[in-house]
Amino acid sequence: MPKQTHKLEDLQIRRWVAKGEPVAISDGDGLTFTLSAGGTASWILRYRVGGGRRKELTLGNYPDLALAAARKLARTHRAAIDSGADPATEKRTERARAVSAWTIKDLADDFEEKVLKPPLADGTIYYRKWDLVNIVRPKLGPLEVRKVAPADIVHMIEKSGRSWTVCKRLLTTTTQLFAHACGKRMIDVNPCVGITLKALMGPRPPVKPRVMLTEDEMRTLLVGIDDTIGRENGLALRILFATCVRSIELAKARWEHVDFERNTWVVPDQSVKTRAGFLVPITPTVRHWFECLKAIAGDSEWVLPARTALRRKKHGDTHVGNTTLWASIDRAFTRGGLDIRRFTPHDTRSTAKGHMRNMKIPNEITELALNHKLKGMERIYDVREDIPERREALELWAAFIVACAAGRPWNVVSINATA
Repeated sequence: MPKQTHKLEDLQIRRWVAKGEPVAISDGDGLTFTLSAGGTASWILRYRVGGGRRKELTLGNYPDLALAAARKLARTHRAAIDSGADPATEKRTERARAVSAWTIKDLADDFEEKVLKPPLADGTIYYRKWDLVNIVRPKLGPLEVRKVAPADIVHMIEKSGRSWTVCKRLLTTTTQLFAHACGKRMIDVNPCVGITLKALMGPRPPVKPRVMLTEDEMRTLLVGIDDTIGRENGLALRILFATCVRSIELAKARWEHVDFERNTWVVPDQSVKTRAGFLVPITPTVRHWFECLKAIAGDSEWVLPARTALRRKKHGDTHVGNTTLWASIDRAFTRGGLDIRRFTPHDTRSTAKGHMRNMKIPNEITELALNHKLKGMERIYDVREDIPERREALELWAAFIVACAAGRPWNVVSINATA
């Protein structure tokens, strides 16, 4: 066998890497050094088997694989190629064989890495991961993906002991997980296809109607609320009622988005269920509550900074948990500190909507207050961000909240009477 004359030198390679320009230079006998536009330096072995089309085998990255080591590895593969082997095809086959042997745990890890990330909403990511961590991995984790049968999915859901709504979400999570496996060609048929919650758990239970707290209930709730759930939670609850936002949107509020000069608060896209940010007018009453929170927050960038040492240690300067406010309210209900109907986070919005309508505030303005989109031509042509009618309506609603918190009866005033 004639002696191979090599063309590359290590000093040359280091210079190319330092320069950062894309190159592809042969060292001889099929070994090629490549440098991508992104700065990745690699060794590629180019070869043909039996006079067929040219193939490529990635040997490794430089400098992890040095010049001398790359030459040695290339010689080893070249000897095998001369004997009829096809290392690139063998590598693909081995990789496919390894993937086909994945367990549900392996699949879930890959699903989290590849799928559960922005632009998915934070809430979607959180609950998909919750389902995987708490139910799917413990029940199905050791099973090979290819061997999971529909009966395994049914058993997992039925034995989870969760509510109809949570099981519906669990089935959705599991369906998406196996759709990911189908996309990777690990399986041909999604084992979740054909499974229905009605067959497993019967019809969906009646949806609990939204609660609109009455004026008396609002007064009972808000009088002394700071003593009941704490000053910071009390301020947060007032702002939640007065601005009509969702609780997660308030929990993730940053001071950089609160403009005291323009009296506005911008809720960014990533904090919104619909992934479309919006502007909230800050009325004088709400501004005062924000200023009180600012004094409590200190140097934190968050309107409601994390309170527990454990959460701060884990995440640094971050916001309170998404359910912190509602946990404090639930505790108050449990210990008998609130003598009103139980209500959910979303009921703050239905309460606001109902009372504003009682004040004769036009329906389209109350819809805007809840960040619902206008319909028809009005949606197309009314492109204002800060709508004066909305600001006026929210200040009237805030005055109602202040009256309730002070224990005073509300003097019924319509939006037209304030004009």
